[in-house]
Formats: sequence, structure tokens, C-alpha cells
Amino acid sequence: MSTEKAAVFYDVDGTLVHTNILHVYVYYALRLPKISDKARKLLLMMLFSPLYLLMEQMSHVLFSKLFYKNYKGIPEERLRILGRELVRDGLMPNVYKDALDRIKQAKKMKLTQVIVSGSLDFVMQPFAKEIGIDHVIANSLEMKAGVATGALIPPVLPGKERLKLMKDFAARENIDLSKSYVFADSKFDLEMMEAVGYPVAVNPDNKLKKIAEQRGWPVVSFA
Repeated sequence: MSTEKAAVFYDVDGTLVHTNILHVYVYYALRLPKISDKARKLLLMMLFSPLYLLMEQMSHVLFSKLFYKNYKGIPEERLRILGRELVRDGLMPNVYKDALDRIKQAKKMKLTQVIVSGSLDFVMQPFAKEIGIDHVIANSLEMKAGVATGALIPPVLPGKERLKLMKDFAARENIDLSKSYVFADSKFDLEMMEAVGYPVAVNPDNKLKKIAEQRGWPVVSFA
């Protein structure tokens, strides 16, 4: 008899919360004095103008690497405090109630639940704890002597390594991906969704919605 378990992997932006990665960047830019005025102005311009739509065409990995270089010299403890504040002030007020209901349902089904995000681990870990999820796959900043170097530790999400990290987690935790779920909202999540037996499109963009409908995947709206 197989002892393999099933899991649920969740994207965050647009799937669990009504926000996007730019809100996270802006939150930090406005609270960290070491981040330049130029970076602040650029981020605010992107967030409050149609330019933020260009994020779908540019590399999220490249953007993350460039932005987090501004974190060089900031103590790890300060970043962790800001992470908890971001969860409290920025993420929890924007969590979809339907997402919380799904998480509770998955817990009753005894499914292993995992957040997969290109955000930083010191934000995603307290967020996962708040909403009842035990595991996190996310980016990590390199630290030396308790201070950020400004570099991200490879592999950097949400790039091509995301699927490998998901498969590595499944192997480590004895997860059967053919029995598992992915909840995601974007065409950029397609590779991850194709790796499981039960992909679910949540508030999908037009491209993902079309693919989901063609393949007979569930399409759901979280509010």
C-alpha cells in the first residue's frame, strides 16, 4: 500500500490575496531609509500608473534581483520585523475569504499545504502561519553576520527553478503530485499546474482561463 500523501500548492498574489508583488516592493521602499529615492519614485510610478502592467512582460526574477540589491546593509532582524508588519498591514486585510475556506477544507482532508511564492521567506513564513499553512517555498536573502548582502540565494523564484523546488519538496515529504492540487491565477504558473493531478485556476488571467477551459480544469473565483 502506498504511503504517499497529497498536497496543495498555492500561488499567493491574486490567488490567496488581492494584491501583487509591486505592493510588497513599495511597502519596503517607503519604510527602509537605505532604499534610494530613485527606487521609491520608480516603484510608486509603476504601482499607480499603467506601467505596472509591464511586470507581466518583464522578468520577475530580474526585477527581484535588481530591487533587493537595495537591501544591502540592512540588519536581518529589521527585515523580519518589517515582514511581520507587512503581513499584518498589507496581506491579511487583503486575504480572500474563499481562500481561507479552502485552506480549512484542505486541512480537514489532511492535505499537506504549501505556499510557493517569489516573495521573501521572512514575509511568507509569518503569513503562512497566520492563515494555517505549514510549508513555504520562497526567496531568501543572503545574510552575512546578520546583515543583508543584497543578493538573493539561488535558485530565485518565480523562475524556471520553481517546478524543481516543488518536485524536490514532494520527494522530500513523500508527496504524490498526481494526487495533488495547485491553486494559481496566471499563465506564468502553467508549468507548476501541469505537474499535478488537480490544477485549479483561481481568478485567472485571460490566457490561463482559456487554457483551463480547453483542458477542463476547474475555474473558480475567490473573493
